[in-house]
Amino acid sequence: MTQQKLKTLDEHNSEAWYTQVNMFSNQPKPNGIACSKCGSELMDTNPMVTLTSYPAQKNVHCDCGYKGYRIA
Repeated sequence: MTQQKLKTLDEHNSEAWYTQVNMFSNQPKPNGIACSKCGSELMDTNPMVTLTSYPAQKNVHCDCGYKGYRIA
């Protein structure tokens, strides 16, 4: 029977940190919604921020200059 090679603690922490940094990035991300002004894909401006309105919303923008909100 072959013994499984285990990761070191440093290897695990390095991989986990990389995953966390990418998962919680607040860089604009495409959201699959068409811009009502030009038809291009809208971006969530700050993906980690949700406005506490009712209903909850997120800021969106487009490269054409359009800015608005979507229901979260």
